[in-house]
Amino acid sequence: MKHFYSFHKIFLMILILSILYNEGISQSKKSGGMGYFATGYQTINIKDLNTKLRNFGLPEFDNNYVSLGGGGFGIVNNFIIGGEGHGLISADLSNQYYQTNLMAGYGLFDMGYLIYSSNGLKIFPLIGFGGGGIDVRISEKTLVDFDSVLSNPKRGSVLSTAGLILNFGLNFNYQLNLSEDENNPGGLSIGVNLGYTHFFQIGNWTLFDTEIAGGPNVGLSGFYVRFTIGGGGFNKE
Repeated sequence: MKHFYSFHKIFLMILILSILYNEGISQSKKSGGMGYFATGYQTINIKDLNTKLRNFGLPEFDNNYVSLGGGGFGIVNNFIIGGEGHGLISADLSNQYYQTNLMAGYGLFDMGYLIYSSNGLKIFPLIGFGGGGIDVRISEKTLVDFDSVLSNPKRGSVLSTAGLILNFGLNFNYQLNLSEDENNPGGLSIGVNLGYTHFFQIGNWTLFDTEIAGGPNVGLSGFYVRFTIGGGGFNKE
């Protein structure tokens, strides 16, 4: 319920910004596009998973992750269409007997609208829809040779779950013009992306692609902040 109210607050913020800035750019339609690399920080909801791990004496995961990814978008008369993908990185955790690792990632199709553009600075909200998943790897710490693994392969497991994702974002982008064409400026772009992803888990967990019952509710729901760097071009303002 807490996450439900959180993404509604973000949506309200985006709506208010759209109203405030729309009048200022109503007479100036922009077109262009850019691609970028993104890195930052994201939280995810794995409380129920950690409860399960704790009950069985396994190392628990943090809910804060480094995010690496990228994307791109095009702008036509201030309307934005694009896509992006991100992976979440975690360190291996271990106790006396076991080692655990969590990997997650998702991809999005984005739509938005340019609500502010002046002197190279562009501000635009995005709403994205896509899918993502989480893999949890659990393995014994015992050092073995190749033959030992073949004789007793039950030394590790990969548990997976997947679902749909909604993204509510607000992007700030500043372009450093490096083009000699005054009518079509282009160059280096740097920016900051803020937002919230909401995850809808679908189906049961799987163990090596075989469905298993009784898995915890988890998700890639959480806030994020990312820093971007890339390149692109837009028509003259």
